[in-house]
Amino acid sequence: MDVAAFRILGCLIGISFAARLAAGWFRATPNYFPDEYLYAELARSLLESGRPAVRGIDIGFPSLLQPILTAPTWLAGDVLLSYRLTQALGALAMSLVALPVFALGRKLGLGRPLALAAAALSLAVPDLLFASWVMAEPFAYPLFVGVVLAGTAALSEPSRRRGFLLVALLALAAFARAQFAILPLCFVASVFLVGLRERRLRAVLREQSLPLGVFAGAGVAVALVGVGRVLGLYQSALDGRADPVELLERMGTNALVLAYASGWILVPGALVGLALVLGRPRSRAELAFGALFLTTAVALLLEAGLAGEVENAQERYVFYVLPLVAIAFCLYASRGWPARTPLALVALLLIVASSQVPLAGLTAAEGKTQSPFLLAAFRFEEALGSPGSGSLAVAMAAAVVGIAVIVLSARPALGTPVVLAAALTVTTAASVGAVAFDNRNSASVRAAFLPAERSWVDRAGFDRVTLVRAPDGIRTEAVEQLFWNRSVDRVVLLPGAEEVDHLRSPSLTVGDEGSLRSESRPLAGPVLVEGYGGTVVLANAERLASSQSYTLWRPRGRAQMSLYLAGRYSDGWLAGIGRMYLWPERIGGPIARRVSLTLTAPEGVEGMIMRFQEPGRRPRNLRLVPGRSQTVVFDVCSRGPWHMTYRSSVRGFVGTRVVSARSTEPRISLASCASGSLRPQVALPEQAA
Repeated sequence: MDVAAFRILGCLIGISFAARLAAGWFRATPNYFPDEYLYAELARSLLESGRPAVRGIDIGFPSLLQPILTAPTWLAGDVLLSYRLTQALGALAMSLVALPVFALGRKLGLGRPLALAAAALSLAVPDLLFASWVMAEPFAYPLFVGVVLAGTAALSEPSRRRGFLLVALLALAAFARAQFAILPLCFVASVFLVGLRERRLRAVLREQSLPLGVFAGAGVAVALVGVGRVLGLYQSALDGRADPVELLERMGTNALVLAYASGWILVPGALVGLALVLGRPRSRAELAFGALFLTTAVALLLEAGLAGEVENAQERYVFYVLPLVAIAFCLYASRGWPARTPLALVALLLIVASSQVPLAGLTAAEGKTQSPFLLAAFRFEEALGSPGSGSLAVAMAAAVVGIAVIVLSARPALGTPVVLAAALTVTTAASVGAVAFDNRNSASVRAAFLPAERSWVDRAGFDRVTLVRAPDGIRTEAVEQLFWNRSVDRVVLLPGAEEVDHLRSPSLTVGDEGSLRSESRPLAGPVLVEGYGGTVVLANAERLASSQSYTLWRPRGRAQMSLYLAGRYSDGWLAGIGRMYLWPERIGGPIARRVSLTLTAPEGVEGMIMRFQEPGRRPRNLRLVPGRSQTVVFDVCSRGPWHMTYRSSVRGFVGTRVVSARSTEPRISLASCASGSLRPQVALPEQAA
């Protein structure tokens, strides 16, 4: 037992755990939705009921390892504390990857320094950003490397014990992350590669009869049950289709991002090293490792090209092989840097690839959401002032690094420590950039969507609250309320509203008197009403609290709409066109209300005219004076629901929204129904046409 090495490993794990924990605790709120909410909700449900359910709905979710392991953290009772404990568990689990990486390096005959270097690199990659996310990656990462270690041992030194260990780790890996259900096929392919390379395929098949038999039985069981049922919530992954050329392009993009995430400088040596361990292995363990590296890398790249957000780089799906890249380079370096001509060719090809695929095209808009390295690259682009400058700088750095590899290959004794140190520096810098971007983004989400007290709905003391989604709402804001408020355990949708996640939410119908019904039953109890894209006022209800876009109401009886001003954003801006609706308190009952709005045109915007149109009446126009508040009053007399359309003659943009004037929240009072007219409260001749 190498006591000194384990002490160093312990220090590496401790440093990684402390750094990732500290970085995670600066993360103000989860923001990768709906995944983080689903994993948290599953953990809560398993703790409380023993069932994998989300908002009381049982779901087929194959990746339950993370919810099971993190369920005890939700005993704390406080959502913030439970969130921090979950992050701590994830930081520890992900940092433990150093153990199987070191063990794999030693299994392959690497010296202690090289094996420790590979372990350190596995902790420095930017994808350890996921350690602070409420997802499966922190547990799946060390399990994947453990599977490769167990597979290498089973192929190089077959035994029943090693076969059982491999099967157990493969089962755990698939239980942690559904995409790892493909790993048994990777092992089967590796068995054939090893058997064909050694020209003793039948003997190798006999040696691996235990795991192969288990995999065959599992495959039959899956076929009988149905792949879709086994995948459950992820069965949409089976819909992945791609033209072969498109698929190759996606795989190439993901491979390029993976090369950047590894530190780039390792890749030429790692690829040549992989070719050597497959073509001229020094041991059976090397051959087994090479076969597993090749098959798992291809399989994960295929998955990333077929499932998920395939239009974007999906580093999240493939980063698991990064420790294998480090080990492959170390195997190459341990041979004394042979095959220098192929090494130079690979380095030159990588330089060409980096120059032909600028990072700016990958980091734009939503393209970076699945890639910690691209998050860091975007942060770097911001620091340099423009995406073009950032892409050019990265391409130039890649060229310099490629040339450096070619030069250093002539002096292996110097080249190995320099390349490893450079890779560690690049990956650490990328990790810092990814964390900085994610924490800043999380702080922005926190400020935009949550009040000072994140669990503000829970503080009202209700056992169950229904979230009412409205049209034009922001899904992230809705899921933030669900994550932080355990009492919000149901979601219903007003007409035109969108789902918050993969689960189907009941739709609401609005009766002629404004009553809200869900699945033919009146909506009752406390409701949390979304108001980002429109202002909702309930009748006979008490307004208890509000956040940026949500209002908590306690109806006196059933929930009933009184007014809905569609197009009034939660920050007071009016859309360029919208409607206002009013409902009576009973079916066929009269509406006798005065509704007033105070409108303000932005400074410097001349000639803005707001046109109001009631059904059956002539349109009325109100000219707004820039910077001046003007109140418009609607005396509404109607039997049954009433609505009015407004339209602005001048529109502009606030962010991505098309807006016109600013408006106060509608004020409602009783009205005299003598005229039933619309009129401006201050009606100057030059204002009204």
